[in-house]
Amino acid sequence: MLATMLVDIDHLVANPIFQANRCSINFHPLHTYYAMLVYFALLFLRKPFNIIGTGLLFHMLTDFTDCLMMSVS
Repeated sequence: MLATMLVDIDHLVANPIFQANRCSINFHPLHTYYAMLVYFALLFLRKPFNIIGTGLLFHMLTDFTDCLMMSVS
């Protein structure tokens, strides 16, 4: 599940690479809603794909939570 953090490699194609108040959901290619549908589909496959899908969806959930906390403050 820790290996699913490699999904953040798509942050390297952004310009600038880091921006403090940028929400990564639907901004970076591997953080789009279409990619999340693929991650959801992975849940219905055999191991290790369902574990990878679970990790990726948890990653998207934490990024979404980060976006919510940025919009509140």
